Amino acid sequence: MDAITREEAFRFLEEAPVAHIGVLSEGEPYVTPMSFVLDGERILFRSQPGKRFEAILTHPTVSIEVSTFDPDTGDWVSVIVVGEGTENTEPETSARTVELLLKKYEKAIGSPLSHGGLQPMAGFPHVVEIQITEVTGMSSGRGLSRRTRPGRL
Repeated sequence: MDAITREEAFRFLEEAPVAHIGVLSEGEPYVTPMSFVLDGERILFRSQPGKRFEAILTHPTVSIEVSTFDPDTGDWVSVIVVGEGTENTEPETSARTVELLLKKYEKAIGSPLSHGGLQPMAGFPHVVEIQITEVTGMSSGRGLSRRTRPGRL
């Protein structure tokens, strides 16, 4: 395994389509997938009211993981973020979050002017901002033998 640089980790975060966020909910760990965007040293996403959102408000320290795995080669990359989550109610941040999400997921959702426009986002009224306090990343490395690939350890 090889550590990746901070810059590589941030570049990976920018490109990753899905992350998993771990929160503490009612004393128990709770992990959910999320669509997100990286904006400088923060991660932004929209959330519905519910267990994950309430957990962030109650216990703001979160962990976020993004990873990729190539089944043909066994190569993988994983980035872990630790941060502090808050609801951001600033209209500018809400607009920026929507703008960045539409740009990032444009191929997946098509034009915001088609298929109901921005209406699907209306169901996610809260903008959550995660201030990144720590980011680390690892990769499978180069030239590793098959026995060092995931599932063969």
